[in-house]
Order: sequence, then structure tokens, then C-alpha cells
Amino acid sequence: MTNSTHRVAAGLAAVALLAVALTGCGGDADKHTASGTGDVASLTTPPAPTNATGAAVSGRPQLRLDTSDEEESQLWETYRICLHEHGVKLNTGQAPGAAGTGTGLSLDPSGEPKAAYVACANKMPLQPPELDRDKNVNYVSQWNDYVKCLRGRGLKIHSLPDSSGWTYDDGVADPTNGLDANAMSQVTRECTMETFGAKK
Repeated sequence: MTNSTHRVAAGLAAVALLAVALTGCGGDADKHTASGTGDVASLTTPPAPTNATGAAVSGRPQLRLDTSDEEESQLWETYRICLHEHGVKLNTGQAPGAAGTGTGLSLDPSGEPKAAYVACANKMPLQPPELDRDKNVNYVSQWNDYVKCLRGRGLKIHSLPDSSGWTYDDGVADPTNGLDANAMSQVTRECTMETFGAKK
């Protein structure tokens, strides 16, 4: 397994769904990313969408730390459907007739047309405020506890210097300790609730 850098979103599914939805990126056994960049995914909130005048969009659906995978998936799917209905093309190879069926659209990652993203900005889910270092005064200490929790569950990882992510340890044959994608998602969700859900 190659050693690539990772930042894992709380509950991994949250931002991972966005990556798969908007970029259509597939799962690579070596990369548990949530940004769709192929190397790093962030625990922090994505940039807030703005309208045509550059003002922040309000009224967006707010995710909670305990939002279920099903709820979250539906919110992201609603966002993707809106984008597609406003002109964002499907990824090449998308199954015919999938648009609007709620089965998980894979959209063109070009970010065009920009007007679609403006029109649908109010449907893009907000990440939980606990995961926003600008809103959570305990973010750094909770992040460190989060990494400790993941290590305690068998992951061979260490925190990046800026407390915004983690990377696999060098020279480890299986830094995931045999966890598949579902088990990884479960572990990250549990550690997120234990650390960021804790009152400090």
C-alpha cells in the first residue's frame, strides 16, 4: 500500500458523499479521501457558497454530528439533483435515466455552469459547527483526541502539523489494520461522536 496523505471528514461519509457526488471520483483502496482531490480531505467545513453578488447564502440545511447516513445522503442527493436540473452534466458513463431518481448522481467535476451552483447554493448542506475551527473554540484539542481515538481503533496514523488532517504512518504494511470502507466509516463516525460530540 502506498503512503498517501489523508484528511478525514467527521463521519467520513459527510464530505466523502460530496466528493463522490460532485467529482464522481471512485473509491481507491489506498485513498480514503473526502475532498475528491486524490490526496487530502478536510475535516473543516467546505467554503460557504455565495450568491451572484458574493453574499453568503443562508437557509442551507444544517448537518449535525448525529445526522444519519440516510438523512445526509438524501440532503446531498437533493443538492446534486438541483445542480443537474440547472445544467450540470452527468459524468461520462453515468447510467441513462439516473437523473432525479435519488440513486446517486455522478456529476461533471468542472464546476460549470456556475449559474447552477449559484441557483442551488441554498441546498448545499452545512457541516456541523463542531467541525468548523472558526466556530469551535475546542477544535484543536478535540482534533487531537479524534486522532488518538482513531489510533486506538487500530489505524496507524499521525496528525498533520496544522491539526487539519492525518496521514498514514510510514513503513507500515497495512496502516488501515484491515478496515474496509464500511468499517472505516463506522470508526470515523464513532470517534467523531466521542470527541467532537463531547462537552469540554
